[in-house]
Amino acid sequence: MADFSGKWAFDHGENMESLVDKLKIDPAKIPKDRSTTVEITQNGDNFHIVSAGGGRNRDMSFTIGKAFVDPDILELRNKEIQVTPNWNGNKLVLTGPKGTNSATREIVGSQMVVTFNWEGTVGKRFFNKA
Repeated sequence: MADFSGKWAFDHGENMESLVDKLKIDPAKIPKDRSTTVEITQNGDNFHIVSAGGGRNRDMSFTIGKAFVDPDILELRNKEIQVTPNWNGNKLVLTGPKGTNSATREIVGSQMVVTFNWEGTVGKRFFNKA
């Protein structure tokens, strides 16, 4: 099980514009600056994640194996979508209700990489330890 604890600062993204288009998210809701930070508190299978950037703060808490309404999806798409977090090796995977769409966090080298997969369109966000 990976330890994601700590503060992470956004470095860069890959293919996020295509993902935003696919999800039909209003581009105005996506932070344009590079000041986005994510602070993760992890206690075993319990997580508390605070995201800040673009003048917005989001806060979520969850436990591995227990479905919850993802506040990011609610804010960005105005939809209450239940996701279920699970471990896949050292990857933290949040999977949507159909089991196909996902957001995966993993540590690669010194970075946290968040990979979003929505109906075959993949976007990635890379964060450095702050």
